[in-house]
Amino acid sequence: MLRELIVFNLKRGILCLILFSLCFSETIAEDQNKQAAKVTAEKYELNYQFKAGEFVHYQVSDSSTYTTQKDAISETAKNQSIAWRQYRVVSVDKSGEAVLELMIDRVQLQTQFDDSPPIVFDSADPQLQPESFKQILQTVGKPMSRIRVNRQGKLLEVHNYFGKQPEQADPSLNFLVVFPQEPVAIDETWKQNLEVEVPVTKTLREKVKLLRIYQLKSIENDLATITLSTVLVSKIRDPAIKVRLMQQTPSGTIQFDMKRRLLISRKLHTDDQVIGAFGAGTLVKAMSIRKETLQPGKVAQAAGPAIR
Repeated sequence: MLRELIVFNLKRGILCLILFSLCFSETIAEDQNKQAAKVTAEKYELNYQFKAGEFVHYQVSDSSTYTTQKDAISETAKNQSIAWRQYRVVSVDKSGEAVLELMIDRVQLQTQFDDSPPIVFDSADPQLQPESFKQILQTVGKPMSRIRVNRQGKLLEVHNYFGKQPEQADPSLNFLVVFPQEPVAIDETWKQNLEVEVPVTKTLREKVKLLRIYQLKSIENDLATITLSTVLVSKIRDPAIKVRLMQQTPSGTIQFDMKRRLLISRKLHTDDQVIGAFGAGTLVKAMSIRKETLQPGKVAQAAGPAIR
């Protein structure tokens, strides 16, 4: 069961100054109050500025540890991966909506159970491509999908080159941070509703509602810092389903370049446990860290049918 889970699963100074000023000049105090109010009320527009023909590259590293315990017996599985991926801006219309083409350039994986020798995979090294992971090669080095998004990063349309086509623009498929339509002030929050499907059995899947909460913490030197937390909205009583959701509720920090209008980095983590997931006396603990960092761009050829 744990191995199946691993496969499924491959955040008084100003007041004193004003009071001090009141002792000297009522006019100065009024000016300072106006200035403080102006700073407090200042709002910022968060959006992307896509440029046709631009290539944007990221390195994404994931590290996770799962421990399953049954009474005094336990098993630990560790997974590590690094993926180099990119998106190409195919086109941009007058409203700022863009068609992006997604591609994975290279993948490195390592998985290990307890003290057994780790299994290692590298899409760039034929000597490190065990049979159990070779299907990954089908999605490396070629366009995977095209998506259409608006200036706020909201997903509008998806076209997959591999596998089943989604019936609608599922927000959970979006790799971009989704910004609000209206400008936001420092410490202001905005929310994003998500619905994900969780396998209950081999043929049955259950839809679960999640809520992502973003908060603009600061803007310094054109770099916006945003925090993210995820809340499970649906009431889930089945411990086996809760285990499947352990990686779906991350928290973390995002950095966004306000001048270039690009995502610079995203660091997310989870730390959770579920009691009774595989019967009485069982406990599952899971910890994960994901780091996504913008890399220097390089031009790569991409192809595929355009979204109409």
